[in-house]
Amino acid sequence: MDATLPGVIVGALSILGILIALLLRYKISRMESGTKRMIQINKAIRVGSTAYLKRQYKVILGVMVALSILIYSLDVMMNGGIPFIACSFALGTICSLLAGYIAMDTATLTNVKAAQAARESETKPLKVAFSGGVVLGISVVSMSLLGITGLFYLYWLLTGDVYKVPLLIMGFGFGASLAALFAQLGGGIYTKAADIGADLVGKVEAGIPEDDPRNPAVIADNVGDNVGDCAGRGADLFESLSAEMIGSIIIGSVVFLATRNLYFLFFPLMAGAAGIAGTLIGALFVRPRRGEAPVASMRKGMVATCITLGVLFYLVTLPIGPGYVYLYVASLLGLAVALVVEAVIEYYTEEHKPLKELVDSTKTGTATEILMGLALGMEVPVTPVITVLAALGAAYMLGRSFGEAAGIDPHIAGIYGTVAATIGVLSLTGIILSMDGYGPIADNASGIIEMADLEEEVGSDVKDVLDAAGNTTKSLAKGFAMASAIMASLLLFQAYVDVVKIKVYNLMEPRTLIGLIVGAAIPFLFSSQALKAVGRTASKMIEEVRRQFREHPEILDGKIEPDYARCVEISTKAAQRYMVPPTLVSLVVPLVVGFLLGPTAAGAFLIGVTASGIMLAFLMNTGGAAWDNAKKYLERIGLKGTDEHKAAVVCDTVGDPLKDTAGPSLHILLKLVNNESIIFGAAFLAYSLYLLG
Repeated sequence: MDATLPGVIVGALSILGILIALLLRYKISRMESGTKRMIQINKAIRVGSTAYLKRQYKVILGVMVALSILIYSLDVMMNGGIPFIACSFALGTICSLLAGYIAMDTATLTNVKAAQAARESETKPLKVAFSGGVVLGISVVSMSLLGITGLFYLYWLLTGDVYKVPLLIMGFGFGASLAALFAQLGGGIYTKAADIGADLVGKVEAGIPEDDPRNPAVIADNVGDNVGDCAGRGADLFESLSAEMIGSIIIGSVVFLATRNLYFLFFPLMAGAAGIAGTLIGALFVRPRRGEAPVASMRKGMVATCITLGVLFYLVTLPIGPGYVYLYVASLLGLAVALVVEAVIEYYTEEHKPLKELVDSTKTGTATEILMGLALGMEVPVTPVITVLAALGAAYMLGRSFGEAAGIDPHIAGIYGTVAATIGVLSLTGIILSMDGYGPIADNASGIIEMADLEEEVGSDVKDVLDAAGNTTKSLAKGFAMASAIMASLLLFQAYVDVVKIKVYNLMEPRTLIGLIVGAAIPFLFSSQALKAVGRTASKMIEEVRRQFREHPEILDGKIEPDYARCVEISTKAAQRYMVPPTLVSLVVPLVVGFLLGPTAAGAFLIGVTASGIMLAFLMNTGGAAWDNAKKYLERIGLKGTDEHKAAVVCDTVGDPLKDTAGPSLHILLKLVNNESIIFGAAFLAYSLYLLG
């Protein structure tokens, strides 16, 4: 195969995806926006979201410049001063921020259109909200592939050494991870502080509905949906796809050395391009029907995408050669993993036995529901993790068997089998992100309906279904992200091992054990800082909402409008302040371990971070979502305002920062420390050798 042909195919499909996303966005913009009041509310949400991102991006760009200067020192050491890694790092950061902005822009454009659609029919709001999600999903995947492919061919042209290129573009994944962690963490602090303030004072103390316009924190809450669940998730999954794609290409370069087959470098990109086509086809099958649950409708789109990819993957693996059918089977294992994780997350968060048991526990108070929710969260990781590990193990053994028969290093062939399985999962990023984008759009649409006093016109059933389904789709995306993070961590760790040339880990070596245990502790320290940030900010928000109700009782009578801007300001300032320390910990500790204890200890550190981070993230993401849906379930069956409902609201406020701040930030943390260690691995090794004399 001509070496330029994969680049042309991937580039063309990526550009096509961006053009389709722009066309779909234009169609959404031409839809009706509803009443004057709806437009005013939407404008306030959009202006607040944009203002927050501008402030956040200034902080991130400042950190990017400082780190680019540091990374340039590596370019001096490795590349004679040519800033390959530093430039790819800066580009990855900027593209990740752009992905976040596109997500926010699309959500704030679509939310009011979905609210208006709810006035017209029962099924149309799902279609509109999902269309907004498709814009997000397709544009993020297309941007990631276009950026990586462009850098790959540019650096190949400049260096003339295709084997060296993957490590030079590793900075792109590191930059994407850094921006995503800031975006997800900062957005999560913002949204959950506002949400907790709105819920505890508004719903529990004042007894007013969740999105009542009399609640001073309601605009901040809706802004938070966009800067946390949209901008944060857009940057998040851009980072997931980019980092894992580059890790796969690094492994492909090792296989290329063994086989001299260039297509091993291009296979991940070609499979990613197939994901764009699969998402576009799958989205056509999301056709909501009257009386059908939104999640069921979107599941059809996911299944259609999987079937399409099952065909496309066969075509993508053909150029490698007839003996490499094991890669096709391994990629199908990846698709199966995604479907299993989707089913598990839905089982634990939708109206099945676990959620009903959680609802029953509210009858005896808050404490029993907290215990049941924690138990549920601890149970969730078992099936997804075993499924992922089984798929990786099967893919590895398939590769080993082929390697032994073909005369290729069995271990290398096995590792590339895990690459194919990981790519199988990643190819679903577009459709998963489309479903995830539905969530905050639906949340905002529900809020606009309530704030514009349209509940009677729309009907509470339509509004509640929009809200609850959105919570489930967000949980599915987080489960998908964690499953892919497990698989990515193996690839990135393998890439790190290749950089520092580690052959054996001796667990009797004290430095190895220290690195392992320090790594296991980091997700807990990170989560602690994130949850403290939400708690401190939420306390300020609660005090502000109480102050406004106390000093201006006319607010609850509907005679004057609350001071929304003050609550927005509280969340904005706190998010900017508190998002920095956890991120700095994530950046500094891997460097301290690597330089102080050596590259082997740094590798053990990565294993520890991955093992504890995976379990903790699944617990927080799914447990928090179950508490949220238990509350919504009680509201749907007419128990709003009861003691059971009040207990559920308190549990929901406990679960919110778990599932929307700390939990979804953890899988970014895993890839951030891996990416950083790969980039600085050569420096760890050089420094270690220098100390040894």
